[in-house]
Amino acid sequence: MSKFSYKKLFKKLIDKDMKNTELMKKAKVSKSTFYKIKNGDNVTTDVLVRICNVLECDISEIVECVNDSSEEI
Repeated sequence: MSKFSYKKLFKKLIDKDMKNTELMKKAKVSKSTFYKIKNGDNVTTDVLVRICNVLECDISEIVECVNDSSEEI
């Protein structure tokens, strides 16, 4: 089974020298939603689009689908 990884998002924040709190404010993302992202949980596409607008990027630059290695077969 696959899941979303937001590692690219955090790498992009480092590249743009932007703090998490600055992104949350500009993209109007709540703390609880941001913690979902940090934990790799699902968030709505609306949230991802707002983040992309702030970072001026495509969704593929902040999210990727990866195999969930924690799941047993």
